[in-house]
Amino acid sequence: MSRHDTTPWASLFGRALLVALAVAFCLFACMPVVAFADDGDGEDDSNLINPQQRPDSSFIYDSSIIDLSNADSYYDKQTVQITGEAVGDIIDARDGMVWVTLVEASNSSNASVSVLMTRESASHIDTLGRYGTTGTMLQVRGVFHLACPEDQGLSDVHATSVAVAAKGSHHVEEFRPEAFAVGAALTVVGFALMGLFRYLRERQR
Repeated sequence: MSRHDTTPWASLFGRALLVALAVAFCLFACMPVVAFADDGDGEDDSNLINPQQRPDSSFIYDSSIIDLSNADSYYDKQTVQITGEAVGDIIDARDGMVWVTLVEASNSSNASVSVLMTRESASHIDTLGRYGTTGTMLQVRGVFHLACPEDQGLSDVHATSVAVAAKGSHHVEEFRPEAFAVGAALTVVGFALMGLFRYLRERQR
Protein backbone atom coordinates (compact mmCIF):
# COMPACT_ATOMS: atom_id res chain seq x y z
CA MET A 1 0.00 0.00 0.00
CA SER A 2 1.40 3.41 -0.94
CA ARG A 3 1.66 6.53 1.24
CA HIS A 4 -1.08 8.29 -0.79
CA ASP A 5 -3.52 5.49 0.07
CA THR A 6 -3.25 6.05 3.89
CA THR A 7 -3.69 9.82 3.78
CA PRO A 8 -7.57 9.81 3.50
CA TRP A 9 -7.82 7.36 6.41
CA ALA A 10 -5.54 9.47 8.56
CA SER A 11 -7.57 12.55 7.71
CA LEU A 12 -10.86 10.84 8.68
CA PHE A 13 -9.35 9.51 11.91
CA GLY A 14 -8.12 12.98 12.83
CA ARG A 15 -11.51 14.53 12.24
CA ALA A 16 -13.26 11.84 14.32
CA LEU A 17 -10.79 12.41 17.13
CA LEU A 18 -11.44 16.14 17.06
CA VAL A 19 -15.24 15.57 17.17
CA ALA A 20 -14.87 13.16 20.13
CA LEU A 21 -12.72 15.64 22.03
CA ALA A 22 -15.24 18.42 21.38
CA VAL A 23 -18.15 16.26 22.65
CA ALA A 24 -16.20 15.27 25.76
CA PHE A 25 -15.33 18.89 26.48
CA CYS A 26 -18.99 19.89 26.19
CA LEU A 27 -20.08 17.12 28.59
CA PHE A 28 -17.50 18.06 31.22
CA ALA A 29 -18.38 21.72 30.86
CA CYS A 30 -22.08 20.99 31.47
CA MET A 31 -21.62 18.66 34.46
CA PRO A 32 -21.42 21.39 37.16
CA VAL A 33 -24.60 22.94 35.85
CA VAL A 34 -26.42 19.62 36.07
CA ALA A 35 -25.10 18.93 39.56
CA PHE A 36 -26.34 22.25 40.92
CA ALA A 37 -29.61 22.12 39.05
CA ASP A 38 -30.58 18.76 40.53
CA ASP A 39 -29.33 17.65 43.94
CA GLY A 40 -30.55 14.11 43.38
CA ASP A 41 -33.63 14.44 45.63
CA GLY A 42 -36.01 15.45 42.90
CA GLU A 43 -37.24 18.25 45.22
CA ASP A 44 -37.71 21.89 44.43
CA ASP A 45 -35.05 24.06 46.12
CA SER A 46 -37.76 26.57 46.98
CA ASN A 47 -39.12 24.06 49.54
CA LEU A 48 -35.85 23.75 51.42
CA ILE A 49 -35.66 25.15 54.95
CA ASN A 50 -33.78 28.38 55.36
CA PRO A 51 -31.93 28.05 58.69
CA GLN A 52 -31.60 31.84 58.95
CA GLN A 53 -35.33 32.45 58.65
CA ARG A 54 -36.95 33.44 61.97
CA PRO A 55 -40.04 31.45 63.01
CA ASP A 56 -43.50 32.92 62.82
CA SER A 57 -44.16 34.18 66.34
CA SER A 58 -47.93 34.24 65.85
CA PHE A 59 -48.10 30.60 66.95
CA ILE A 60 -45.80 28.87 69.40
CA TYR A 61 -46.31 25.15 69.01
CA ASP A 62 -46.41 22.99 72.15
CA SER A 63 -45.18 25.41 74.76
CA SER A 64 -44.71 24.05 78.28
CA ILE A 65 -46.41 25.30 81.40
CA ILE A 66 -42.95 25.79 82.92
CA ASP A 67 -42.11 28.22 80.11
CA LEU A 68 -45.32 30.16 80.71
CA SER A 69 -44.78 30.34 84.47
CA ASN A 70 -41.38 31.95 83.76
CA ALA A 71 -42.53 33.86 80.67
CA ASP A 72 -41.33 37.29 79.66
CA SER A 73 -42.91 39.85 77.34
CA TYR A 74 -42.09 37.72 74.28
CA TYR A 75 -44.93 35.32 75.12
CA ASP A 76 -47.46 38.08 75.77
CA LYS A 77 -50.48 37.84 73.45
CA GLN A 78 -48.98 34.88 71.59
CA THR A 79 -50.93 31.77 70.66
CA VAL A 80 -49.64 28.80 72.64
CA GLN A 81 -50.48 25.14 72.96
CA ILE A 82 -49.99 23.44 76.32
CA THR A 83 -50.79 20.10 77.91
CA GLY A 84 -51.37 19.74 81.63
CA GLU A 85 -53.36 18.11 84.42
CA ALA A 86 -56.54 19.84 85.60
CA VAL A 87 -56.32 20.31 89.36
CA GLY A 88 -58.10 22.12 92.18
CA ASP A 89 -61.59 23.41 91.47
CA ILE A 90 -63.50 24.83 88.52
CA ILE A 91 -64.17 28.48 89.38
CA ASP A 92 -66.85 30.63 87.78
CA ALA A 93 -65.51 33.61 85.85
CA ARG A 94 -67.53 35.91 83.61
CA ASP A 95 -70.01 35.54 80.74
CA GLY A 96 -70.37 31.79 81.09
CA MET A 97 -66.61 31.26 81.33
CA VAL A 98 -64.76 29.34 84.04
CA TRP A 99 -61.22 29.11 85.41
CA VAL A 100 -59.32 25.84 85.31
CA THR A 101 -55.82 25.41 86.71
CA LEU A 102 -53.43 23.24 84.73
CA VAL A 103 -50.18 21.91 86.17
CA GLU A 104 -47.18 20.47 84.38
CA ALA A 105 -47.47 16.72 84.78
CA SER A 106 -44.00 15.77 83.51
CA ASN A 107 -41.98 17.33 86.31
CA SER A 108 -41.98 18.04 90.03
CA SER A 109 -41.68 21.83 89.78
CA ASN A 110 -45.42 22.35 90.45
CA ALA A 111 -45.58 24.90 87.62
CA SER A 112 -49.16 25.91 86.89
CA VAL A 113 -51.18 28.27 84.72
CA SER A 114 -54.76 29.50 84.88
CA VAL A 115 -56.89 28.84 81.80
CA LEU A 116 -60.07 30.71 80.96
CA MET A 117 -62.43 28.44 78.99
CA THR A 118 -66.11 27.95 78.31
CA ARG A 119 -68.19 25.90 80.69
CA GLU A 120 -68.87 23.47 77.84
CA SER A 121 -65.12 22.88 77.42
CA ALA A 122 -64.75 22.37 81.16
CA SER A 123 -67.51 19.76 81.10
CA HIS A 124 -65.07 17.33 79.45
CA ILE A 125 -63.06 17.20 82.68
CA ASP A 126 -64.06 13.98 84.42
CA THR A 127 -61.78 14.37 87.47
CA LEU A 128 -59.76 17.14 89.07
CA GLY A 129 -56.36 16.33 90.44
CA ARG A 130 -55.92 16.13 94.21
CA TYR A 131 -54.64 13.61 96.73
CA GLY A 132 -55.55 10.11 95.53
CA THR A 133 -56.77 11.38 92.16
CA THR A 134 -55.04 12.14 88.87
CA GLY A 135 -56.88 14.88 87.03
CA THR A 136 -57.90 14.92 83.39
CA MET A 137 -55.04 15.77 81.05
CA LEU A 138 -56.07 18.61 78.76
CA GLN A 139 -54.47 19.95 75.61
CA VAL A 140 -55.29 23.64 75.40
CA ARG A 141 -54.64 26.10 72.60
CA GLY A 142 -55.20 29.77 73.25
CA VAL A 143 -53.79 33.26 73.69
CA PHE A 144 -51.39 33.79 76.59
CA HIS A 145 -51.59 37.04 78.56
CA LEU A 146 -48.65 37.94 80.73
CA ALA A 147 -50.79 40.41 82.69
CA CYS A 148 -54.38 40.28 81.45
CA PRO A 149 -56.07 43.68 81.81
CA GLU A 150 -59.51 42.03 81.89
CA ASP A 151 -58.57 39.81 84.85
CA GLN A 152 -56.81 42.21 87.19
CA GLY A 153 -53.36 41.57 85.75
CA LEU A 154 -53.55 37.78 86.11
CA SER A 155 -51.18 35.73 83.98
CA ASP A 156 -53.46 33.37 82.07
CA VAL A 157 -54.41 31.62 78.84
CA HIS A 158 -57.67 32.39 77.07
CA ALA A 159 -58.52 29.05 75.51
CA THR A 160 -59.77 28.81 71.94
CA SER A 161 -59.55 25.02 71.73
CA VAL A 162 -59.71 22.40 74.50
CA ALA A 163 -59.24 18.65 73.97
CA VAL A 164 -58.87 15.73 76.36
CA ALA A 165 -55.41 14.17 76.11
CA ALA A 166 -56.03 11.52 78.81
CA LYS A 167 -58.82 10.76 81.23
CA GLY A 168 -58.35 11.14 84.96
CA SER A 169 -58.16 8.27 87.40
CA HIS A 170 -58.65 7.50 91.09
CA HIS A 171 -56.05 5.49 92.93
CA VAL A 172 -55.91 4.30 96.51
CA GLU A 173 -52.57 4.29 98.25
CA GLU A 174 -51.71 0.76 99.32
CA PHE A 175 -50.78 0.15 102.94
CA ARG A 176 -47.06 -0.66 103.10
CA PRO A 177 -45.94 -1.95 106.50
CA GLU A 178 -42.28 -1.68 105.51
CA ALA A 179 -42.70 2.08 105.29
CA PHE A 180 -43.24 2.14 109.08
CA ALA A 181 -40.37 -0.19 109.91
CA VAL A 182 -37.80 2.56 110.48
CA GLY A 183 -40.18 4.59 112.64
CA ALA A 184 -41.12 1.56 114.71
CA ALA A 185 -37.46 0.63 115.25
CA LEU A 186 -36.61 4.17 116.38
CA THR A 187 -39.56 4.13 118.78
CA VAL A 188 -38.35 0.87 120.36
CA VAL A 189 -34.84 2.27 120.69
CA GLY A 190 -36.24 5.43 122.32
CA PHE A 191 -38.20 3.48 124.92
CA ALA A 192 -35.15 1.33 125.61
CA LEU A 193 -32.95 4.37 126.17
CA MET A 194 -35.57 5.95 128.40
CA GLY A 195 -35.78 2.78 130.51
CA LEU A 196 -31.99 2.62 130.75
CA PHE A 197 -31.85 6.24 131.86
CA ARG A 198 -34.39 5.66 134.62
CA TYR A 199 -32.57 2.52 135.75
CA LEU A 200 -29.23 4.36 136.02
CA ARG A 201 -30.85 7.24 137.86
CA GLU A 202 -32.41 4.85 140.41
CA ARG A 203 -29.05 3.25 141.05
CA GLN A 204 -27.42 6.60 141.83
CA ARG A 205 -29.84 7.27 144.70
